[in-house]
Amino acid sequence: LIGNVHGSEHASVWYGAVLRGDACNYGYGHSEETYKKWREYTKEERLKHDMQLGGKPAGGAIYVGAGTNVQDGCIITAREDHAKLGEGVTVGHMAQIHSATVESNSLIGMGALINPGAKVESQSFVAAGAIVGRDEVVKSGELWVGNPARKLRDLTVKEREKLFYQADQYVKVAEGQGNVSTLGGNIPDTLIEYMMIGGGEEAANTEEVEAPSLSSTSPETPPPPTAAAENKETADKNENEDEPQLRPKAV
Repeated sequence: LIGNVHGSEHASVWYGAVLRGDACNYGYGHSEETYKKWREYTKEERLKHDMQLGGKPAGGAIYVGAGTNVQDGCIITAREDHAKLGEGVTVGHMAQIHSATVESNSLIGMGALINPGAKVESQSFVAAGAIVGRDEVVKSGELWVGNPARKLRDLTVKEREKLFYQADQYVKVAEGQGNVSTLGGNIPDTLIEYMMIGGGEEAANTEEVEAPSLSSTSPETPPPPTAAAENKETADKNENEDEPQLRPKAV
């Protein structure tokens, strides 16, 4: 996440995704009132009033709605205008959205590309690999496929219901990833309390627990000889070889 990127409650951005809101001049450091006014500018108004330091027209910000999931490897940019994702949107793996709008409870299939100025209205489905052209409008409840993307048909009532189901399922999956950032990987919950330091009252009241052994050697197995012990054994052997060997006397 780079620059002016806004996430909402229960939204999730998954591994390897890149959200770049670094082309706007109104990132941070402005009052809420000034920022709100800037957000409501039309593209033409913002290009006129908001310039980058180099004198080029600035871009927009990225807004990710509540319960929306941006899956692995996606790319979202706002170089020309805001990139807006509504609530409960599913953005499939490796999809790209550039300065476009996707309204609530829509699904963008894996590897699809939404070009600048395009708008995907609510409860719509852009199929995997489809390329939605600049300034195109996918009407509510439509299924678009192909390159260039074109309407194939209207979604059925059951297909629309599934759009809500998929977004809800990703909220649940995201909740299971809560400890990943803290501990650096998918660690079983049974080891969380042991590995966390200062984990709250429960951790403070828990008696000290012996760390789980990672060795498969049983306690009865003698440890391997050290280097010092091996050197001493060799020296004793050489010393015994240098002593003269006495023959027993004949009786």
